[in-house]
Amino acid sequence: MAPREMYPSAIPKYPTFRDDPFKSPTLWLRGKQVDDGAEGLWRVHDDLYDLSNWVKNHPGGSEWLTLTKGTDITEAFESHHLSLTAAHLLKHFHVRPATTPRNSPYTFHEDGFYLTLKRRVMEQLKRTPIGPTFSSTLIIDVLCSSALFFAVVAAATSNYMTGALSGFLLALTVIAAHNFFHQKDNFRMYYFDLSLMSSRDWRISHALSHHLYPNSLLDLELSMFEPVFQFLPDPSKQWWARYGPMLYAPFIYSGMFISQIILRLALIRKGYLDSLRKEDAIPLIIPGLMLLFSGCSVSSALCMWMWVILVSSFFFGAISLNGAHHHPEIFHDGDAPRVDRDWGLSQLDTVRDRSVMGKYLFLALTNFGHHSLHHMFPTMDHSRLPQLYPIFRQMCDEFGVHFPQRTVAELYKGQFQQIARIEPNHVPPGGR
Repeated sequence: MAPREMYPSAIPKYPTFRDDPFKSPTLWLRGKQVDDGAEGLWRVHDDLYDLSNWVKNHPGGSEWLTLTKGTDITEAFESHHLSLTAAHLLKHFHVRPATTPRNSPYTFHEDGFYLTLKRRVMEQLKRTPIGPTFSSTLIIDVLCSSALFFAVVAAATSNYMTGALSGFLLALTVIAAHNFFHQKDNFRMYYFDLSLMSSRDWRISHALSHHLYPNSLLDLELSMFEPVFQFLPDPSKQWWARYGPMLYAPFIYSGMFISQIILRLALIRKGYLDSLRKEDAIPLIIPGLMLLFSGCSVSSALCMWMWVILVSSFFFGAISLNGAHHHPEIFHDGDAPRVDRDWGLSQLDTVRDRSVMGKYLFLALTNFGHHSLHHMFPTMDHSRLPQLYPIFRQMCDEFGVHFPQRTVAELYKGQFQQIARIEPNHVPPGGR
């Protein structure tokens, strides 16, 4: 018996296109347009809005609204706006009530955990900004510059150890860039594209999918790795799917970057995408600098570039997939759900923080630190999140929320334990 038959899925309707062979952010959005009952408009809670005339004026950049047209943006709207301004403006774009229930189980009650926490955080933010500090921008700029510098040195000396160093620094740059593509449009978010991945696509798969619906059927960061990594508990899971990842995971990590550009080209061929975007040329900066400053041949530059990409992809995959979400004690779709489906509580049910990754800003930026608070307030720069801990801890005490932390080693091991798990957890989060 599949776990979704034992316990209702977190998502009321099985997502359209979830099992399509070409799992991609583009198809994920198309599926949302089919399932969300937004009728070609923007849905927030149980009402429809026409934001067409606001797209170009959106303070966070027009892309957020052009991507989400025709979908339910409730979770994104609530978590991305940390002032009352957006709610007041939204009223001017109201069209009509929605005619179908939301395809989301999460609630946003005024006296619930998340909105209560959000009100207290907004009061705190009246005295401080939410954007990047000098420290966070300096860290990512130095990381990016160092990665490019050592790539050129590696090409000039044909030294693959130096190339590996460049790849490692590029991986840290890409992870730190994740902090910036959650925010309003800025040039540092494009550091992410140096990897062959797309910041535009990851705004969908990560910011709009994984962040809003973690460990659920709508989490594209789960479905895009199936069948090689099957994180959901399922009694029908084959032995190779349960234990094989411990052997082949390093190869999957190493191929993540290259697979992304291959996927985009395949989607163009299938007609799912019109063409590559100008940002897809950003990765060519690395071989371009090699050819311009190292004096190496074209073939040598391409070989070293691919080595840098493979090494960088390995470290990115090893860090990101083992970061915070996968352990047998963490809620995954198919487990018994919490009775109170408050969105903030549901976020905490799918996350475990690692205390060491919050001690220093460098570690937080390059290892997805402060992960619970980052999930609930993703547009806040990582450097600003520590100031929220007193409010967060007080809220957990008031609502009786126990939020244990785990070590890096526990979560790394826990990822493979979760993949091997076939039985759902019968005790819901917060239960005994």
